[in-house]
Amino acid sequence: MKIILLNDIKGLGKKFEVKEVKDGYAKNFLMPRNLAKMANKTNLGILAQQKAVWERQEKEIIDGLEKNAEQLKEVVLDFPLKSGENGQVFGSVSALEIKKALENLGYKDFEVFLEKPIKELGECLVEIDLGKGLKSKVKIRAHSQS
Repeated sequence: MKIILLNDIKGLGKKFEVKEVKDGYAKNFLMPRNLAKMANKTNLGILAQQKAVWERQEKEIIDGLEKNAEQLKEVVLDFPLKSGENGQVFGSVSALEIKKALENLGYKDFEVFLEKPIKELGECLVEIDLGKGLKSKVKIRAHSQS
């Protein structure tokens, strides 16, 4: 049976692809879960319209994410850390703190990649995954608390 995928399905295909699958798999699994619908003439016509709208929306989303990625390259986040006289740092900057600081600046729906909390004074770059395969870096400045 030919079907139209309504979502990405691992091992089968991407959203809006037309695939040939066994009747039982389509009728008993994919269609009841709204993961696919039958690829008849009517549905294929609707698919073409939906795909055009979806592609336009995806392009707008990606354009917005690319703009955010460029803006993030200019962002510097300052984090004051307590430190001792001999330069020993008491505290750290975690991925969660970085995420909250970026959310306060208006950035949403992203992931911060930080292997371990920042426990040294100075500057470093932290990778941010914006989604849709786009990544950027933000500068983190950890300084001694006055």
